Amino acid sequence: MSLRNKIFITFSLLLLLPLIVVGIVVQNIFMSSKSEEVITKVENTIIQLNYNLDLMLEDASRSTISILYNKELVGVLREYDMNTPITHKKYSHVKLLSLFLSSMTFNKDQIYGIHIFAKNGQLFSHMDNYRIEDQINLQEQEWYLKAKEQEGGWITYYDVKPIYYKNNSEKYVSFLRLLRDPENHNELGVIRIDFAPKYIKEITEQLGSENWQISTTHNEPLIGSQSDYLLSSCQKNQSWIKTEKSNQEYFCVTHTSSKTGLKISNVIPKDYLYSEISEFNNILLLLIGFCLLISLLISYYMTNYLLKPLELLKTRIRWFQENKLANSSSIQSKNELVELHVAYDGMLSDIDYLVAEVYEINLRNSEAEYKALQSQMDPHFIFNTLESINMKAINNDQFEISDMIAELGKLIRYRLKNEEQQIPLQEEIIFAKTYVSIMKNRLEDALDVHWDLEDEILDHLVPKYIIQPIIENSIMHGYSKTVKRVEIFVKVKMEGSALTISVCDNGTGIDNCNLLKIKESLKSTLMNKDYGEHPDSVKNGIALVNINRRLRLIHGPNSMLLISSEVGIGTQVDIIIRK
Repeated sequence: MSLRNKIFITFSLLLLLPLIVVGIVVQNIFMSSKSEEVITKVENTIIQLNYNLDLMLEDASRSTISILYNKELVGVLREYDMNTPITHKKYSHVKLLSLFLSSMTFNKDQIYGIHIFAKNGQLFSHMDNYRIEDQINLQEQEWYLKAKEQEGGWITYYDVKPIYYKNNSEKYVSFLRLLRDPENHNELGVIRIDFAPKYIKEITEQLGSENWQISTTHNEPLIGSQSDYLLSSCQKNQSWIKTEKSNQEYFCVTHTSSKTGLKISNVIPKDYLYSEISEFNNILLLLIGFCLLISLLISYYMTNYLLKPLELLKTRIRWFQENKLANSSSIQSKNELVELHVAYDGMLSDIDYLVAEVYEINLRNSEAEYKALQSQMDPHFIFNTLESINMKAINNDQFEISDMIAELGKLIRYRLKNEEQQIPLQEEIIFAKTYVSIMKNRLEDALDVHWDLEDEILDHLVPKYIIQPIIENSIMHGYSKTVKRVEIFVKVKMEGSALTISVCDNGTGIDNCNLLKIKESLKSTLMNKDYGEHPDSVKNGIALVNINRRLRLIHGPNSMLLISSEVGIGTQVDIIIRK
């Protein structure tokens, strides 16, 4: 590492490390205080909500019990007993109860409707007949049976769709109480107060989370979200719970009213709970980044300031370059400048040597360029010769020979026109198929090549000349006296992010000894980087070594060529290309 870099890094660390330490300390202090503040705020919100519910239910309790202190109203309800059914209500009774119930809803935005259901199902309300039914079958209502079980005590109930409303699909939280005759304790009916959905929504919006629930004294869900797993896990106040699927953390806050017994459970995501802390962290990171930039600029300035003497020394070296000393050996001084001069003379000799070497390399490059220009005439000569042979074959009705010459011309053009290291897979397959076509004209029915390709991967880039050499090996070494018909299967597919090219034949196979040599050659040429230096080590593995080497050089060590074979069964070569 250069002196400039060392000084630059040292100054940067001296300025940056204290800044990072201070940032971490401030961040921890802020997180600790802010966490307590946020948790306290959430808990106070739930307590306030429970307090509002307590006031709402206490007011409803006082209002519903007041009817039993009005003898005239009690007398009206006695006339609608089950034993004396009445199909229509008396107008005077409707008016009396309607005025009474209207007075109960005066200036109370939290109440949507108050209804009294006589024992025979007749309904009295402050609403008109256009919004509410005249009577219902009281004995079939679940909420009535639950109110009856309380023996005069009140209950809360969440009704998805009350049947006594006309053209109303709202959901209501209701307060219910069974009415009993003060004189003989006989049942008179039930009174029900439906709280306004808008009011319930307003007081629950302050919870700040989608996962909340209000439960009754018997732990029955009254209203809230449908996240049963999170809410069932929320039992202890100020505890953390974690989901099994997403592994996300939630903060559980609960509060049970000592007056009404209602329990509010609120499960808040950790990200929402600490949103302000996240914003602070972002600002802190931005500030640290800004200070880092300033520290780097200061370090760069200080580095240049401290290195000015070295810059003067560099100027002195340039002066020596222009005015060489004639006899460096005569200088006996041992100061730094003389030592630098001696080192500079050695550098000059090295430069002279490098200049000569570069001149020689340029000379060789010029010769190579001349030969390359000269070789450009060869393809023109070859194609003209092939065209002459092709026309001779056509004139003599030798069409098979003409086809083979045309295919050979395609192979030569492919070899000459593509100078890129990688080409689309489709072009490589066309090249291989052209070679197979030539061999098919020679071997006819003794050769059969099957192709299994996926269209969507034909644009995948692969090294050149990786399929045709393997097919050539399968034909040249697979065909024998015992194998009269060579079948080759070429399969190309994507396995995850890896492209796999498999070439399998039914040839004579490779014995274990030669197979082991081929595998060792594939391994040794990669490790020792001596590709092409020992071609005699493996007789038939040169093409495979070439392909394997190019795969590793272009696509890295995760790409490779694998070979497996069994005598009398055949050989399979797999090319695996990973990005």
